[in-house]
This record gives sequence, structure tokens and C-alpha cells, in this order.
Amino acid sequence: MVISDTLIAELLAIPKVIKNPGAKAKVQKKSERINYQVYASDSDKSFEMYTRQNQIDPDAYSCGLIYHPRNGEKVTLVRYNGSNHVHRNPLEDGELIKHKCHIHRATERYMEMGDKAEKFAETTDRYHDLAGAIKCMLSDCNISGLDLPSQDFGVEVYSQLSFDL
Repeated sequence: MVISDTLIAELLAIPKVIKNPGAKAKVQKKSERINYQVYASDSDKSFEMYTRQNQIDPDAYSCGLIYHPRNGEKVTLVRYNGSNHVHRNPLEDGELIKHKCHIHRATERYMEMGDKAEKFAETTDRYHDLAGAIKCMLSDCNISGLDLPSQDFGVEVYSQLSFDL
């Protein structure tokens, strides 16, 4: 499935609300994961937001927003990653991101070549932990309905967050 850059921008901009802010964490492959149901406030569009924090490496985290079109497919629109790995942008002459926080964004170009919609990424200094990444994503993607602690937190506090929402 290929969606246009215009539609991607529209999907990110529309107001969205988390319907299950008290979702519980599940441990999967040494990572604690929380999945949230997200709906557009004034349309029938549905999304899923996830957060993932590795239980061993505090820099191994990710959060993202997935669009669920009516045809049953899923398209990851954005993904905010920690600094625990290297990323390469193949369509940008192999541009390399080495162990820096980075934000993946869906692009029509990558979908057209058959790669992950959100393969393209850019480095960021807007966050340094999962809490910061979530705050950026909520703001960037116009999502409401989830209150986070104001302080930064690491792996040990992440599990408490999942039960205190």
C-alpha cells in the first residue's frame, strides 16, 4: 500500500485522542510494550500508538503511531527511536545515523520502492529517553489523552508509568 505525502501530513495533523490511556504493559522479547488505541477526534480514522522500552538497555526504546486504513493494512506514520543502534537512509546516498536519537517518518518515496513506509529518519536532540520521545510524538502528531510525568525517567520508572496511567 502506498499513501501520498499529502495524506501522511493530513493524518499526522488531525486531532487524535487515546481511548485507553490506562493500557497495561506487556513484556515481549525483553522489552516492556504498551499499545494504545487512538482515534481521530472528528473522523472515523483509527490509529495505534505504541511504546517500547528494553529492560536491559536504557537507550533501546521506541514509540510510534500506526495508521489503520479500512482495507486492513497498517502503515507506520512515525517512529521515535533511541540511540542504541545505527540507521542508514538508502535513498539519501546511504546517509548514516550513528547512535543518535532519530525520528522515522513515512514517505511516499520509500513506500513506492517497496521498503518500510517509515524507513527515512532524521536525527534529533529534542529527546534523550522514552518519556521525551513520547512527549515529542504526542505534540508532533496532535495526540491527546495521555498524561506523562513531568520529569525524565529511565527503564526503572517506565514500568511504573504503565500502571499509573
